[in-house]
Amino acid sequence: MNIPNALTVIRFALVPVFVYSYLFAHNTVAAVVILAVSGLTDVLDGYIARRFNLVTRWGAAFDPIADKLTQTTAALCIAISGYKIMWLVFGFLVVKELLMILGGITLYKKGDVVVSANWYGKAATLLFYGVFFVLMIFHDSLTDSSIVLLAVAAVGLSVFALVRYAMIFFGVKKKIIKENTCKN
Repeated sequence: MNIPNALTVIRFALVPVFVYSYLFAHNTVAAVVILAVSGLTDVLDGYIARRFNLVTRWGAAFDPIADKLTQTTAALCIAISGYKIMWLVFGFLVVKELLMILGGITLYKKGDVVVSANWYGKAATLLFYGVFFVLMIFHDSLTDSSIVLLAVAAVGLSVFALVRYAMIFFGVKKKIIKENTCKN
């Protein structure tokens, strides 16, 4: 196992530790640190994998799963802690990620194609992390309207990223169908 893949495994391991820290130990500081470490290992594993040519099929498959598991878990925990709007964010994330997974599987099966992350998706992920940090750190001083505004901004950028992925998906799918038709 190389370093980027080990960092991905660490992110998987951090998910239950985050849940315990935030929901059961009520240790917001630890939860924020764990979420920050998870985010940093995500950035670091991608950088190391590309920089040192350590990209693997396992990493390409499981890195995004670790990211999405972390994001949906954080949204769920924050919703459970009392932020009602986060239930909608959690639901949105689940639906969006299921669509992305199904689209990815479809392209992979039809043409061995993997659609890599674009900067819109990365920006949306960064914004979601920012929202999570703000909600966890400043939970006592936020107004309902500021919470809704933060959630809407994160979901809005994520919807934009999803639309961009859909455009790529349908363009690639059309190209695969055309190539397969020409081969026959």
